[in-house]
Amino acid sequence: MRRFSLMLVIFSVLLLSVGPVASEDSDVTEYIRAHYTKFEYRIPMRDGVELYTVAYVPNDASEKNSYPMLLARSPYSVGPYGVDRYPESFYLPEEMVREGFIFVEQDVRGRFMSDGEFVNMRPHVAEINESTDTYDTVEWLVTHLKHNNGKVGIWGNSYLGFYTSAGIIDTHPAIKAAMPSAPIADWYFDDMHHHGAFSLNLTFNFFSSFGVVREGPTTEWPERFDHETPDGYQFFLDLGPLSNINERHLHHEIPFWEAIIAHPNYDQFWKARNILPHLNNVRCAVLTVGGLFDAEDLYGAWHTYESIEAKNSGLDNTIVMGPWSHGAWLRYEGKSLGSAEFGFATGSDFRERVLVPFFLHHLKGGDTPAIPEAMIFETGPIGGGHSISGLRKRWKT
Repeated sequence: MRRFSLMLVIFSVLLLSVGPVASEDSDVTEYIRAHYTKFEYRIPMRDGVELYTVAYVPNDASEKNSYPMLLARSPYSVGPYGVDRYPESFYLPEEMVREGFIFVEQDVRGRFMSDGEFVNMRPHVAEINESTDTYDTVEWLVTHLKHNNGKVGIWGNSYLGFYTSAGIIDTHPAIKAAMPSAPIADWYFDDMHHHGAFSLNLTFNFFSSFGVVREGPTTEWPERFDHETPDGYQFFLDLGPLSNINERHLHHEIPFWEAIIAHPNYDQFWKARNILPHLNNVRCAVLTVGGLFDAEDLYGAWHTYESIEAKNSGLDNTIVMGPWSHGAWLRYEGKSLGSAEFGFATGSDFRERVLVPFFLHHLKGGDTPAIPEAMIFETGPIGGGHSISGLRKRWKT
C-alpha cells in the first residue's frame, strides 16, 4: 500500500447537489440518445424484492465490442421511466459519457419504482442491507446484461456516495473501482448536526419532501413543501419552538423527522447509521473525493478514506480534496468559488487528470494514472505561476 441566503433556496439546491449530478452540457443528452440504447430491468434481490434498474448500453456493443459497467444506486429517482424516455440531463460528466461505458442506475430499495421498504441510511447490521443489495445487483448484471466485459465501477455523490461506500463492503469480485463522492458516512456529523449544532434549515427543508412515505412504487416526486414566503430567515424566525413544525406544518406525517427530534444526541439511533465501522473486506480500487468548502458532507470524505485505509491492506486507496462546494467537481469548471479565483479550471483538471484515468485504468485496461494517494488543493497561496503547470502546483500530494 502507498503512504502517501435565503433558506428556501437551499432545498432546491440540496436536491440537485445530493442527488445524481447532471452535466451542464445539453449536447451530452443528445449524445446519449444518439449513441446509447436504454433498457429497463427489475432485478431480484436474495429476499425476492425487485429493484428497478435502467441500463444505457452503447449502440455498437457486440460480442466483439464489450464494455465495463458504471453503476449508481440512488434514492432520488433514476427516471424518466420508460425505455423510450431519456433524461433531460445526465448523471455523469461529459468526459465520462464519451469514453464508452454501460451506464447503470438503480432506484434503491423502497424508493420510486423499486419494491421493498426504504430505510434512511440503512444500518449495516441487518441481514439485508445496502451491501447485499449491491452484491446481488452486480451478480445479476454481469450474468444477464449482454455485452459487458465483466468489470464494474460504482460511484455516487452525497447520499449516493453512502451507497457506494456500503456497496464495496465484502466487495463483489466484478467491482474493480469505486468513487464515493462527498459520501455520507455518519449522518449525525455530515448533515444533521455539526459537532452538536443542529442544522434546522437543511434538515427541515430536505425531509419535508424527501421524508414523505410513499404508498407503493411511484414515478412521481412528492410535492415540495410550500413555505408561503420568499424569506427563509423570517420563516424560521416566526416558527417559534421546534414543536411547532409538527403542529403547523408536518402534522406527524414525516417519520424520519419524528426520529430526528426524538434523538437529539449521538445515541444508538445515529450510531447504527454510521457506515464507517463496517468498511471491511474492500477489494477494489477506491477514489474518495470531497470539497473543502462542502457544507454538507465534508466529514464523510475524510473519514471514509481514513476508515478504508485503516481496515483494509494492499488497496489502491486515494483521496482528493479540492476547492469545491458540494459535488461541484463533477459538473463545474471550478475556476473560482465566489470571489476566490484559483487561476485554472480545478474541476475540469480533476476530471481530466484523475477521474477519467482512474476508471479507464481499472475498468478498460488504460494506462496507470499518476495519481498520488492524497491530493489536496492548497487554497491559501496567491499566484503560483502563470502557466497551468505552475498553477497546478497548488495541488499538494
